[in-house]
Amino acid sequence: MSNDKLDALIERVASEHGIVLSQDDPVLMMHTLNEILLEQNEKAHAELLSNYQAILEENFNRWCEFSTKKSNAIISASMNNAQLARDQFLESCIQLIDERIKSGVNQKTYDLVRISRQTAIMNLLAAVLVLVSVVIVVFMLL
Repeated sequence: MSNDKLDALIERVASEHGIVLSQDDPVLMMHTLNEILLEQNEKAHAELLSNYQAILEENFNRWCEFSTKKSNAIISASMNNAQLARDQFLESCIQLIDERIKSGVNQKTYDLVRISRQTAIMNLLAAVLVLVSVVIVVFMLL
């Protein structure tokens, strides 16, 4: 401890308590020892705080990595679920369109078959009329 500090301490004790201390007083030795202990304690606390800060930073970095991995996994799962839902929706739409096309084609085919059948019946009736006409003409000529 410097002499200026000791002199200031001796003056303070004298002014507050009315006791004059000398430079070799044991009370000043205790004061110096207390200051040395406080300095060592301060250094130890600074080192502990530095270690604690390093541990906190390491844990923060681990937490950041973990949360990043977890969020990426959640995002990936969500995207997979969305893609699966989209694929299922598209498949159902394609099936519905296919059914509509088939029912439309089947209806048109049915209509064409009905018209063709009616035309075939008319042609058959016309052929029968021609045959009957030919038979009548042949009988009249005979």
